[in-house]
Amino acid sequence: MKKILIVEDDVDLNTTVSKFLKLKSFECTSAFDGKTAIDMAYEHNYDLIILDVKLPFFNGFKVAKKIRENSNIPIIFLTSLNGEKDTEKGFLAGGDDYITKPFSLSELHLRIDAILRRMYKNESKIYIKQNIVFDSQNLTLYKDNKLLHLTQKELSLLILFLQNRDKILTRQEIFEAIYDYNEQENEASLRVFITKLRKIIGKEKIETMKNVGYRYVG
Repeated sequence: MKKILIVEDDVDLNTTVSKFLKLKSFECTSAFDGKTAIDMAYEHNYDLIILDVKLPFFNGFKVAKKIRENSNIPIIFLTSLNGEKDTEKGFLAGGDDYITKPFSLSELHLRIDAILRRMYKNESKIYIKQNIVFDSQNLTLYKDNKLLHLTQKELSLLILFLQNRDKILTRQEIFEAIYDYNEQENEASLRVFITKLRKIIGKEKIETMKNVGYRYVG
């Protein structure tokens, strides 16, 4: 599970982004000022930082420069500032991407995924079995070198399992990860998704934990 540090002094926005990304199977930690962000980046290993520009103590540009002295961790700037000079300043400070407020959570998620696939491309091929390979960079599944079609929900479920190998996932955790806010959770549909994946990767790879949920055997 990828770890993200969210640095945003607007408590409501920080909480909203954190809740959304947790539903997308990220582990999120929050900071609300520049000094705390620098300390946390030194003390912990994160896979990506979402960094607001206007922060107490140190602004986001200064935070990024400080982090860049010791780390190449990907940084996405969040800002209400406009103009090419601000964008340029963000990239010169060490940012990998730049999103202007207001923004959609879906756009943020897509940008995060794109950066993580690019930065950690050495992990792109995951061998589920010798003849079954998942390409995490292109989000495609191959069996015997043939591309297999998965629905969006089936794909999201497979990614969730691969990110949580050998961990028991409750049905509620799965629902929160693969269903959007405005969708109705559906137990019957989940069983259909599980059945489809088992037919592809093998029944033994996804264990049913009675009255709890499921576990992917990695």
